[in-house]
Amino acid sequence: MKTSRARRKSLIWFIGILALGAGIGAAGLYATQWSLDATSTTSFCVSCHSMDVPHQEWQNTPHFANAEGIQAGCADCHIPHEGVAYLKKKMTSGISDVIAEITGGIPDAETYEARRAEMAKEVWAEMEANDSRTCRSCHDTDHWDLYEQSTKAAEKHRSMAESGDTCISCHRGIAHFPPDLSEEADAAANELSQLADETPADADQLYPVEPHGLFAAQGDSTPVARIMPSAPLEVTDREGDWRKVRLDGFQPPEVERVIYRRPGKRIVMAAIEEPESPLLTHSAGDNAPGWQRARLSGWVRADAMVASAAPIWDYGRELNNAYCGSCHSIKEASSYTANQWPSMVNAYTGRTSITEADKTLLTFYLQTHANDMPEQEEQQ
Repeated sequence: MKTSRARRKSLIWFIGILALGAGIGAAGLYATQWSLDATSTTSFCVSCHSMDVPHQEWQNTPHFANAEGIQAGCADCHIPHEGVAYLKKKMTSGISDVIAEITGGIPDAETYEARRAEMAKEVWAEMEANDSRTCRSCHDTDHWDLYEQSTKAAEKHRSMAESGDTCISCHRGIAHFPPDLSEEADAAANELSQLADETPADADQLYPVEPHGLFAAQGDSTPVARIMPSAPLEVTDREGDWRKVRLDGFQPPEVERVIYRRPGKRIVMAAIEEPESPLLTHSAGDNAPGWQRARLSGWVRADAMVASAAPIWDYGRELNNAYCGSCHSIKEASSYTANQWPSMVNAYTGRTSITEADKTLLTFYLQTHANDMPEQEEQQ
């Protein structure tokens, strides 16, 4: 009898302890879920003063207010919505953010601006790696109505699978201002200028890093033509700071004032002021119907020239990274043809602070390395 009572008592204790444990566990799970949800709200994220700048930027974007009335907050874009990835991101990002806030990692707007590019690149790389997982939580590609999109957008979205692009490839800077990536370009510009200053006086080949006037004689004030940056010039004579040079290119018969780099490719090497000048001669083009060879000779000043095109192309590459890579993933020069690139550059650089001189050089870099240019042109 006593044994039965003892067993019942033990069973009651066991059930009670089990129920208490289950209750504590449930309360713990609820508290954990509540804390995860509470710390994922936009109001919680922007409660830190370091988030003042991105908060203000976000409030002026379609992710904050739009015709559909759907708002994407901080967690919607920056935290995976489920699974192990969600917990991992909450732990790693949350802890690092708290530490940064406590230690004053971004104490003011100036520091935020100084670190904008660094932080943007980290987010871009992460979203590239996970195929823009958070974007796809709202933008379901399987349910797009491409006919309701613009022609250009629909074309790009159809080709995503084949091109390997993901959402962040084209849509950088849509929730926050894009960073200024011009420091690398500025460093390349300084290096290019220094190399131009060090160009050997006996160099047999020269490449202008900026437009140059070509004259019939040394000291003339009126140029016969304007030589464009990166145009290959063969040196045939030297006198002091002047060089007699020869430029070989192509012209279609109906165009008198422009010399192009290759037949069929609208890569301008020279703009001619005097088409009837004896300094310009023509001969039959090789395997280029409708085009003729054009040779332009004359004198140029030897300043702002380099002996190799390589540093010019390095600078062009940095311009592409700086002024194109802040809004979308960097498009390699081989992404388009030589004749497509000028309109592409004109369409997109209007949204940047790039100078006209750098825009011209960027265009020549992209054209010369386009997907329809001979391999030897790419190596020049």
